[in-house]
Amino acid sequence: MTFDDILPHLVATYRRGLLVPFTGSGMSVPACTSWVKLLTGLATIAGVDIPRSIQQYVADPDNHRAPESAELYRLADTAVMNLGALDPKERAEAYRKALNAGGKAAGTCVIPAQTEALARCYWPLVLTTNYDDLYVVSRMRQSHADVLAGGGLKGSSSETVKRDETDVPEVLGRGVEDCHKVLRSLDAPTRPIFWALQGFLGGQAEPHELLVKELILDEPRQLRLASEVVAGHQQYQLAINAQPHFRRAFAEVFSRRSFLFLGSGLLEDYLVNLFGEIAHHYGPGPHPHFALFARQGFKGDPPDARFLQARLGITPVYFDKYSELPALLDRFADAVGVRKASSAATPVPVAWMPDELGFRLEEGLGRPVTDGPNKPAPKTAAPSPGEARRLRLRYAPLPVPNPHAGECVIVSVGRNADNSPEPGRQAQNLLEGAHQAKLLSDTSPSHWRASGATPSYAYRFGDAPIFAVAARLPPSHPVPVPGPDDPKDSRDLGIIEHSVAEALRMADAAGFEHVHLGPVASGQFRLWNPLHPFVQTLAGIRRFFREHPHSGIRLLELHVFSPAVWFPVVAGKVPVAEILASDVMKVWVDIRDTSGASEILAVTTTGPTRVGDLKKLCGLPPARWNTEILPRPGKVAPSDKDDLLVTPSSIVVFSPRK
Repeated sequence: MTFDDILPHLVATYRRGLLVPFTGSGMSVPACTSWVKLLTGLATIAGVDIPRSIQQYVADPDNHRAPESAELYRLADTAVMNLGALDPKERAEAYRKALNAGGKAAGTCVIPAQTEALARCYWPLVLTTNYDDLYVVSRMRQSHADVLAGGGLKGSSSETVKRDETDVPEVLGRGVEDCHKVLRSLDAPTRPIFWALQGFLGGQAEPHELLVKELILDEPRQLRLASEVVAGHQQYQLAINAQPHFRRAFAEVFSRRSFLFLGSGLLEDYLVNLFGEIAHHYGPGPHPHFALFARQGFKGDPPDARFLQARLGITPVYFDKYSELPALLDRFADAVGVRKASSAATPVPVAWMPDELGFRLEEGLGRPVTDGPNKPAPKTAAPSPGEARRLRLRYAPLPVPNPHAGECVIVSVGRNADNSPEPGRQAQNLLEGAHQAKLLSDTSPSHWRASGATPSYAYRFGDAPIFAVAARLPPSHPVPVPGPDDPKDSRDLGIIEHSVAEALRMADAAGFEHVHLGPVASGQFRLWNPLHPFVQTLAGIRRFFREHPHSGIRLLELHVFSPAVWFPVVAGKVPVAEILASDVMKVWVDIRDTSGASEILAVTTTGPTRVGDLKKLCGLPPARWNTEILPRPGKVAPSDKDDLLVTPSSIVVFSPRK
């Protein structure tokens, strides 16, 4: 097969959230050394004699025979054994020095084009046998344009670098807790994961001190990942044979995802044996795997395609030269919609993409309902199936509404100090479109009027079919000193549910039957991945229809703009139907001890849940434990952290107070 043959399949698989890159050393050269040069560098640092045949090959690979695997294993074993005399920090630094090509200082390696092309896309999970930070840093630079400037980190190790902790890739290793996180990511939306199967060093594209302090890892965790580095034969054996939890986790991922091998040492004996064992125990998986190979890399015949496909379920796809790989990955990114601004190519159809998902509100649970907290519902007949209320999720921008068809639009806005709405880019574009369609005589902000609630979270633009929801803390709420990025930003995940319900009530009272609702609290300067306010918006829709079961709204279309929301929804990682139906939720609790080790619990609760409730459920004395919620629910610090509201998509971290 050629890359053109598999591209439509790769795109469709990616959009279902099933495609997982598996990267190897070919993705990191020339910034990092090859495995042979890594071993000779480690041997030099360890004071170990290097066989002449290996020295000759490293000096002139074109004119000398490549070393046998057994010869390299013996050198690696001796070098690693001698490096064991160093303390953990010194040993990590030795590996880092040998890994960085040409002895480059930490943070000075240039990220290769193939890695930058891969990082253009949002990947929930990436597997690697590499030790470097090239992909992680490239992904951070490309996904945080408002924080990272000029192709490098905005700031230094002495400055605080802002980050969205739910979007920065989390580096995981082979530990039990890390394997649990990887397995959870297969079924639930999580922070993106960079699974370093053979350990992680960092210190290539950025100084490792900055990665430790600001972006990814604390010092103990960084040292633990460095201790998992695999280079010698004995280390390979321990990694593969002495850690059954890792083997099982890897087998689960291999069986439930479609791997795309890029620059990897797929043909290494231990990997072939591992894949073969998985195929033996699990049988053929439901998803095909693909490996991109450059013919340039094979001096003799290429690998036996029949063996790879029949025994391992991996289809080899060949291209001519290593230099072609960045362009192939760029084509993939273009195909999934991540286009470069400078791209002038006319897009052509590649694969079909699901862009709608529909739900119908079922009746007949046999329990009393009300039109409000204390108001009995009128005794009217339940709507017939043809009149049932429907919710449609759409991966599409907000349209200008057609009032003659009973349509209106609810758009997210900010809030000014005088409690008036502050339209952002989304709202301004909608108002301009409505003005051009002759629905508005002008777009002056003076036309906005509040819902009448105290405080108000919803507004209407005059008598137009345009409403706004301000999921912001009211001006009366104590706000800390504003930062330079957004002086009016007082967002809070906990008020999205209430504000969305209020906006729907306002649209319902105005008689609209068809409502278009855009993303809420998901624009510029947001504190979180847009998936979290999406979940809270679903909770607001549930609340509205539960409190107003006889609402006149017959069709509600919730528009999704971000692939970080849509792809997990399509992949089934967001339990949309359960969130719409019930306030029973599962909360992930991460309990960390003084050594940094953690235990992750899954706690099921119902109704509004606060930090204090979780401490009680877990049997933790409140006064002994600090709390961190990921993502941060808001900028405003409450008077009592045990009163913090926990949302369904939150991860609550408890650590001992010092």
